[in-house]
Amino acid sequence: MTTKPIYSKEWNSVKEADRELMVSRHNFRKTSNFLEQILLALNDISQQQRALEWIRDERLSDSELEILIPIIIDIAVDGNIDRLPYAREVLFNNALNSNDIIRKKLTSMFDDFLKSEDDFIYMRLMELLRFLNYNDLRKRLIDKCKNSTDENIVDVYTSFLQYRGWL
Repeated sequence: MTTKPIYSKEWNSVKEADRELMVSRHNFRKTSNFLEQILLALNDISQQQRALEWIRDERLSDSELEILIPIIIDIAVDGNIDRLPYAREVLFNNALNSNDIIRKKLTSMFDDFLKSEDDFIYMRLMELLRFLNYNDLRKRLIDKCKNSTDENIVDVYTSFLQYRGWL
């Protein structure tokens, strides 16, 4: 005969709160204004991380991706450093199932990122391209960095040279 474990009221409280959160997320996803609410949250610095956390594991439709991906790419490249990993996860988790929407959106935004001449943006962009395995775009960025007259931008190139296989 086995004895049934006795959990503390705190454990049971956490378990119940987790269940309620899952139900809330499920109900929120089914609302007619889900996309609008996520867009609002992504455009509000104080709510971005929560929004990214909530959609990180979502299987977003192509029409939802068309709207959300430019904002998420911008967060992944030029956003708050604390939110970069969440934005990258959303992109990565949807990249395989998105009918190339992420690649197309990033490609259409790519020249604007290059025009920025900002070493921080270049570094984040290089990391994102490596993360998503978009080698053709990464090569364009490498060439831009390598041929720059700005020492900080050349440093982006040399810093990635130090990591084998990153270039």
